[in-house]
Parts: sequence; C-alpha cells; structure tokens
Amino acid sequence: MDLPRSSPARLTALATLKLPRGGLFGLCLLYILPGLVGRDPWKSEDATGFGVMWSMAHGTLRDWLIPNVAGATVFDSGPLTYWLGAGSIKLFEGSFGGLIDAPLAARLATVLLFLVAATALWYSTYLLGRRPAAQPLALAFGGHPKPADYGRTLADGSLLILLGTLGLAARAHESSADVGMLTMLCIVLYGAARSLDRPYAGAAWIALGLIGLVLSRGPFASLALGLAWVALVLLHPEWRLARPALVLVTAPLVALGLYVWPWLVGHFDGAEAQSFFAARRAYWISYCDGIDLEGLRKYGRNIAWFALPGWPIAAWAWWVWRGQRKTAHVLLPLGYLAAILLVLLLTSNSADGLLLMLLPGVVMLAAFGLPTLKRGAANAIDWFSLSIYSLTALGIWVSWLTRITSFPASYAHTLARLVPGLPGEFHLLEFLIALGITIAWVWIVHWRITTHPKVLWRSVVLASGGVTLCWGLAMTIMLPELDYSRSYRDVATKLAQALPPAAQDGRACIAVDGLGLAQRASFAYFAHVRFARLDFDGVHESETCPYLLRQDSTRDPRIAQPPGHWQAIWEGRRASDRDERYRLLRRVKTVPGVTGGAAHNVDDQ
Repeated sequence: MDLPRSSPARLTALATLKLPRGGLFGLCLLYILPGLVGRDPWKSEDATGFGVMWSMAHGTLRDWLIPNVAGATVFDSGPLTYWLGAGSIKLFEGSFGGLIDAPLAARLATVLLFLVAATALWYSTYLLGRRPAAQPLALAFGGHPKPADYGRTLADGSLLILLGTLGLAARAHESSADVGMLTMLCIVLYGAARSLDRPYAGAAWIALGLIGLVLSRGPFASLALGLAWVALVLLHPEWRLARPALVLVTAPLVALGLYVWPWLVGHFDGAEAQSFFAARRAYWISYCDGIDLEGLRKYGRNIAWFALPGWPIAAWAWWVWRGQRKTAHVLLPLGYLAAILLVLLLTSNSADGLLLMLLPGVVMLAAFGLPTLKRGAANAIDWFSLSIYSLTALGIWVSWLTRITSFPASYAHTLARLVPGLPGEFHLLEFLIALGITIAWVWIVHWRITTHPKVLWRSVVLASGGVTLCWGLAMTIMLPELDYSRSYRDVATKLAQALPPAAQDGRACIAVDGLGLAQRASFAYFAHVRFARLDFDGVHESETCPYLLRQDSTRDPRIAQPPGHWQAIWEGRRASDRDERYRLLRRVKTVPGVTGGAAHNVDDQ
C-alpha cells in the first residue's frame, strides 16, 4: 500500500504570526469602499444590475418577483442579489440629508455581499488548514506552529490573495449578480469544510449556498457543485460522517428553497408565471451549447491576468502537495475547480464575469501553496507586484497632474481626446485620500524590503496592497474621468431635454430598437422616461407608443427605417464613445382620405 508522503511545508511558529482581526476588516473596507461614492452606474453589468434593483425598488410586486430592467425581463440571473440591492435602495435612498442616492444605496448591498464572501473564504481555509493532514512537518526540537495558528495564518494568506486578484477589483464594486454569485460560491466551500467536523451545520450551509447560486446567477454552477458534494460525501472517507446530513438536511432544504421563488411568482402573478419560467428554461437550455474555439482562446488570454497572483501559486500547490491530493485540504479546492471548469466548458458564453467562479477554488488552493514557496519564488512575486503596481500608480499620478496643469501639452491633448469636454479640476478631499493611500503603500514597501518578515503571507502582501493602491487612486483622483467615460448621464439628460413636455417624466411610453439593458437602465433612471414593457419573447407589449429610441452604430450609415411613419426629433451619443449613436423618433400617421399622405404627430391629438 502506498503511504502518503510527508508534508512539504516546513516552517516555525514565527512564520505564523497572525494579522489582527481589526486589521483584516479594515483592509477589506479599504479595498471595497473606494468607488462606491461619487459615481454613476457604469456601462455593462453595473448599470444593468442597478437597473433591475431600481426597477424593483420603484416598481410593483411584479417587478420584485420577475427581474427586469424598466420592463425588459432578465433571464440570465435570479432575483436574490437584486432583492438585496432593491431593499437597500428602499431603506437608504435619500438618507443623511439626501447624500445617499439610489446607486450608492444599491452598492451598500455589494459591500455586505463582499464582506460575507471574504469571511466565508477565510473560515473555509482556516478549517482546512488546522486539520492534521495539512500541518507542516514537525521539527525535531520543537518550535513548529500549533494547528490553529497555522490554519489562521493560511486563512490570512487566502484573504490577501483574494484582495490581490486583478480580475476581482472592478467586479467586486459593481451592482451586479456576479458579487452575489461569488458570495454563494464561498458559502458552498465553507459548508463543505465545516461538514468535516460538524456535518449537519455544514450541510445546512451548503444548502444555503446552492439555493443562493440558483437565485443569484443560474442552475448549472449549483448543479455541478451539488454533484461534487454528493461525490465527496459518498466516496471520500473524511466526509463519511456527513452522509446522514446529506439526506436529512441538504436535500430537503435545497428542494424547499428552490420551490419558494416559483411559488411566489405563481401565487402573486399566476397569469405570467408559466410563460416566464418557460422562457427562462428555454434561455438556460440554449445557454448550454458547449464552448467554442473562440471562447477557449478568450479564456486562455484572460485567465493569465484575471487570477493573478493566485493561479501560479495554486499551480505550485497542486504540484508540491501531489502526495496528499486525496486529503481534504487539497481535494476540496481541486474538486471545486473541476466542477467549475465543467460549467465553463458547457457554454459558448465566455464573459469575463464567469471567470469569477474560479477564484474561490484558486485562492484556497494557493493559500496552501504559500508555506511551500521557495525564497526565490516569493521574492519574484514581490518584485513583480512592486514594479507593476508602483509604475501603475505613478502613471495615474502623472495623468492626474497633466489633466490639472495641462503640461506637457501633447500628453494633455491625448488625455483630453479620451474625455472631450471634461475640464480638469482639483478636488482637495480626493487628493488627500489618494496621497494617504500612496504614503501607506510606500510604508508597506519599506516594511517588506527592510524587515524581511518570515510570515508565510509575506509574498502576497504587496500584491493585495498594490491592487488596493491602484484601485484607490483610480477611484479618487481619476474618478471624474472614469465616470465621465463610462456613464450615460449626459446623453440621457440631453434625451430628456429633447422630449416634448407631454412625454416628460414618464407621461408617454417609448419603444426601443437595439437598446441594450445597460443603456435602458441608464436612460430610465437619468431621463425619467417610461419604456414600453417587453413580453418574454422580446416583443413590445404596446406597439402604439408615440416615440421610439434606437441604438445603432455611427459606422453604419445604412440604417433601416422602422415599420410605420416616424419623424426624427433628436440624435446624440456619449462624448467619449464615437461608435454608439442614439436616435429618438416620433410616430406620425397619415390622415385618411387626404391626397399626398398628409401626416400629423400622434401626440398632437
């Protein structure tokens, strides 16, 4: 019989000095808070997610039950994350003297979800790290760390790796279902780790995570992780005590939890429940079409930077722990990653947000690679982080200074072309915050270089600090430029001004043609327009709206005329986007019996 190899980790108790809980919490807040205040919902998933939350908070019971963006149904995600955001809007919008607007209130739910995800991942790593098979090699003369101290240091390392992940920075600050999906994935991992010593509690957490996955993003990740959990419980000896809990807790809770939302929709909106869930089921069936070559290439290009610095350390951990791959602390993240990779291969949809599903498993596995890193590898990660993030921060400061001073003129002209019409203004508060973040980075670098700490998380502290530095600078001194280039506020305001008085403040419906969900959400919020509701086949509920808003490209001059008789009354685009174009048309109709086709405006009647 093959005996398991000895632990590849060799370290002393001095290497397991813990980070204070208050310091960890403060680091998470320093990471998540910048970018929440002072900006609009941005294009893509951020504006779309906010649009669903805002439609719920200012809509009817139907809007709470069936996620939609100003009347356009959303099928690719469930209502859970949106419920939290909409509840936050209802609770906090207009609070503190009007300082909290709807976008900020929605992002408060994002803060809560991120903190829950970070906590769940920390405890997952801690529970696995204190198990006997994960312990470092015992030293002959003592001095090796205690299991609890070792597990806590690994957990600290996992949190630092998570905060240092490049692909998470922007996604963690969006009002989208992706943050809720990440939280539920971390809860599933926590439940699996917890079930090793408390089977029934762990089974309950797994059920909560699986239900939350379906209600936040979709069924396939939940199904894959559920099957992986069943396989661990039935086949692996370390989870054998959880077998009764699988039958008595996980299975009934999942069945009950997944029944609640359909029951609510059927009970309160029975006329549309069957059509909605049929359309949702058809969407997810078509979603499962298998990945194509272009999707594989895109994943190959993006994952190399998306999961930095976790994936190289995780790959090292997979190799160095090869003698213990059947133990819980290695098998659980590996099994998780195998299930998620299967989900990614099921669809040709290769959106970057799907890569978030890999992060919990990569981060957990990488945490167990930290104690085994060679000094050269740890130094390489440090120098990479130091050089990349210091140069990026320097570039942000130079760009800001150029925008303020217009020197040098050539670079200032280049920057002005990216944000045409935006004046360079000095904001004292943002400058002081950015300066404080930069000084903190210099102190961390000085501490790392001069003290040569022996703690095992030393190799990732600069990565997490560097991402926090660059994100903090971008969300302070560069926020006006980023917000201007990614918000639809200006063009939506111009649309509202172009509408006749009879159509302002939602008094007349507007049909759409080619308008994306992010744009629909932004125009509905900023311009206060009422879009025609779409049915589940994408057809307008009302074909008699007096106005039509079209989105097309400035690169295509041949635009087909919509059916009927229309008069163009406005055309506009965002100043920072030369491709997108928006045109507002007003319906006109011919007067019967009049030769020559005399026409008049519908809203003039």
